[in-house]
Amino acid sequence: MNSDPKKTSRAAILRFVAVVLLIVGAWPITYLASPRWDVWVVNEDGHPLPDINVALRYVNYSAEGESHSAVLWTDGNGHVLFPEQYAKASFYRRVLYTISSAQAGVHASFGRHASVFAYGNGYEGFPVNGQYVEDWRGSPASMQSKIVATRSGR
Repeated sequence: MNSDPKKTSRAAILRFVAVVLLIVGAWPITYLASPRWDVWVVNEDGHPLPDINVALRYVNYSAEGESHSAVLWTDGNGHVLFPEQYAKASFYRRVLYTISSAQAGVHASFGRHASVFAYGNGYEGFPVNGQYVEDWRGSPASMQSKIVATRSGR
């Protein structure tokens, strides 16, 4: 048998590298899915609104096919604190969901997004930054928002 040791050694190294890459690509990596978010809810006169529902919704369009939500109630100062949320996704999962999102064309969404909304006791509202509703897109790790809630139906 006329076997070249260099070719055998090179093939073994390539197989080893391929197995390592398969394992690394399948290994789930932890990421920040939603920030620590302080929210204060006030009425149009600036008075705190206690016992108002505040909903946090977050999703990573590039790593999953479902959104997550949590609801807290404001305290006597109109305040709630959502702790940061973490999730895990492998490289392969991220590629799969990024490709899936891209199929939506111009309406596609990518990456991490989170938002908060207040409602209840006849009030509702979003935090607004300038003329846009606040939307967290992966950073910073901590958010602070003030929601001026208005009477529903206005």
